[in-house]
Amino acid sequence: MKTLFWVIAEIVIIFILLSLPGNNFHTQSKWFENFPIDKLVHIALFGSLSFSFFIHFEKSKYKKLKTVRAQAYVLIFCILYGIGMEYYQKYFVPTRGFEVADMLADAAGAILALPLFYRIREKLNK
Repeated sequence: MKTLFWVIAEIVIIFILLSLPGNNFHTQSKWFENFPIDKLVHIALFGSLSFSFFIHFEKSKYKKLKTVRAQAYVLIFCILYGIGMEYYQKYFVPTRGFEVADMLADAAGAILALPLFYRIREKLNK
């Protein structure tokens, strides 16, 4: 039950963070001028979300949630959630826009969480 709470909390946290107007964020210092910190944040947020889903499904008593198909559904959900959030930002969040690069970063984060999950699960099961 704790893992389901965490999944829901992450969905809400991502929604809140991506709902903040763009002018609420400080500009980057000159040290990181050419470094895409924004994209790293998207990768981390959606990687964490999909990882939380994987953990929740792994701890479930239902075998269907421990399948590759269930993991694929998680990835599809996270990618669609990222796309949906970009449309939401475009139409409903002041000074935020629609960026394909953000959607790609969201998808990359979700996808990169899968091999990380497998690696950690493998080490814990030894």
